[in-house]
Amino acid sequence: MDRANRMDCGRQLLKFCGPTGYAIQNLEQAQIFCQHYAGYNDPFEFWTKVLVGIPDPEREPERYLAALRTWGFYCDTVAEAMDNQIIQDSVAEYFDECQNYAPPFDEMRQDVRIACFGSERDNQLMWSHYADGLRGFCIVFDEQLLATGKGDYVLDVAYTSAPPVVDSFIYGLAWDQDWYSHIAIEETTARLRYEGKTEPFDEISMYEESGAEALRTMRDIWQQVFATKPVEWQYEHERRLLMQTDRSDTSPVLRPFGRECIKELIVGERMPADYRHRLLALMDEHYPEARIMTARRAEGAYTLTIT
Repeated sequence: MDRANRMDCGRQLLKFCGPTGYAIQNLEQAQIFCQHYAGYNDPFEFWTKVLVGIPDPEREPERYLAALRTWGFYCDTVAEAMDNQIIQDSVAEYFDECQNYAPPFDEMRQDVRIACFGSERDNQLMWSHYADGLRGFCIVFDEQLLATGKGDYVLDVAYTSAPPVVDSFIYGLAWDQDWYSHIAIEETTARLRYEGKTEPFDEISMYEESGAEALRTMRDIWQQVFATKPVEWQYEHERRLLMQTDRSDTSPVLRPFGRECIKELIVGERMPADYRHRLLALMDEHYPEARIMTARRAEGAYTLTIT
């Protein structure tokens, strides 16, 4: 999970909350409610089909050719691949090795706990549905400070019209290609220094491109497995914090975070006065460095202003 997480998409990480006692309690104790996917109200959570095992070239030609492409061999047909002696001399041994790197996604989905976030602070539907019609508040987290735990992973949710089909074996191949690219770059750089050369070698660029492509493959597969929802949910523009656990049940987890993780708090203009007083007192005591903003309805328009 760690190598696939070298991706910074730059979007905000926002937690919309209603004016509830649980929201106050979690803020006071600096913790985030992370739930097993079975606890969410969308029945299609983790509806992705996961393919496993080494692809058979006769029964699964498209999987086989996709695996070869991930390895770096671009063949139009299985027959072409079979005629390539370089491929055939090592494909069985290499594929057998790489299946050990394929993640057990079905098992991992049971261990993962999820915290859901928005990414647009002026999203009217998020303020309506999750912050009780501007009666609640929105926490603005610093993503880099929040997702620092081992096994933490932040993903943008993808929205599709049909559940994706992903190949765990392809992920294993990409993982190996990423690893190989890093080793090759280190060895080539050391050789250049030994030879007294300062200009970059073309092969370093080649390895960098190969590693970047492998990372994109891993990122896309991770998103399709853990963060793909029906297109009807697209208005949320959701982001997710995935937390890997060692739990075998479906109970939620309260994940602690450092108080420096909160950059801002946005208060809805319709928040009850007593709740607002309690909330602001809490922020002053526990998060004095966080900026306090207010979300208001714009005059004469269906928009929000945050000041």
